[in-house]
Amino acid sequence: MEEQLLFDQMKLIRKMTLHEFKHVTEEQADVIPEGFRNNIRWNLGHIYVVQHALLQHYGGIELEMDERFQQYFSPNTSPDDWEGTPPSLDEIKEKLEKQVEEIEVALKGKLGDTAKEPFLRQNNVGQIFSFTFYHEGLHVTAVKDYKRILSVQ
Repeated sequence: MEEQLLFDQMKLIRKMTLHEFKHVTEEQADVIPEGFRNNIRWNLGHIYVVQHALLQHYGGIELEMDERFQQYFSPNTSPDDWEGTPPSLDEIKEKLEKQVEEIEVALKGKLGDTAKEPFLRQNNVGQIFSFTFYHEGLHVTAVKDYKRILSVQ
């Protein structure tokens, strides 16, 4: 697949993700609806952490990650277990905005490279990268569901 096409796809998906911050207050971002285990803040931070982690761990791509974000938003974490103050919505939004350029710079010319370690039968960096779009979509859908439950317009 053409490299620029994937980068453009990432930018489009991220633009849609960033749109979900609209009209969400810090208080609403922390509500865990009945029957769920996470909240809007966790889902948005988790998108950032997992995209970095998959590309680093499996793809072997060097990317810097804020340890505070890992602490709060890694897989198998939950707001119920948080100690201290999690990153604000503005901090999460800023990380997501900057991540697009960081990833494009880090991956330029490397999408066809063999993965350091296969992930779900994805054997090259480009395949792992494109999987992160699916993951992001899942969590954006969760955010949309939470916003609907919380009546956030």
